[in-house]
Amino acid sequence: MKTIDMKTTIQQVLKKYPFAQKFFNSRNMYCNICSCKKHETIFQAAINYGHEPEQFLKELKGFILEHEKSKTG
Repeated sequence: MKTIDMKTTIQQVLKKYPFAQKFFNSRNMYCNICSCKKHETIFQAAINYGHEPEQFLKELKGFILEHEKSKTG
C-alpha cells in the first residue's frame, strides 16, 4: 500500500485492491465502469470529484489498511 501515491492510477489501485471499488462507490465514483480509470491518477480523480487530494489519499489508504486487517484477524 505504500506504493499508492498521487500519481497512481485508479486502474492500478483496482487491480491490486479490487475491494477498493467500495471506497470509490461510497464517494459516488463508479470507477469500475469509467474508461478514465486507465489514465486518471488519484490526484486527478480527487480533484474531478471535488475531494481534497491529500485527504482523499489518506482515506483510501485507511480503507485498504482496515480491509487488510480484517482479512488477517
